Amino acid sequence: MIKILVVEDDRTIALGMEYALRQEGYGTVVCYNAETAEEQILQESFDLAVLDVALPDGDGYELCRKIREKSDIPVIFVTAMDEEVNVVMGLDMGADDYITKP
Repeated sequence: MIKILVVEDDRTIALGMEYALRQEGYGTVVCYNAETAEEQILQESFDLAVLDVALPDGDGYELCRKIREKSDIPVIFVTAMDEEVNVVMGLDMGADDYITKP
């Protein structure tokens, strides 16, 4: 089973993403902050990481960097931060895609 790490501090959005992914047959691990996500990154292997940029105790850019130190799994940012500088920074950090929330 494909396992996806979802890091999103908005619980409503996180639960919606988790539900949709599970309905499609994917295994998911949801983290609501950077600290928990970092622990999961060190303990488990994932096939994909979906990261928010703004987290209560850090940011998705740093998480992306840590993921890249360990593996080359695809990383997608899904975030409300839609300024061009944020998109460029996310892609420069090694993300495979950067999607803005409506």
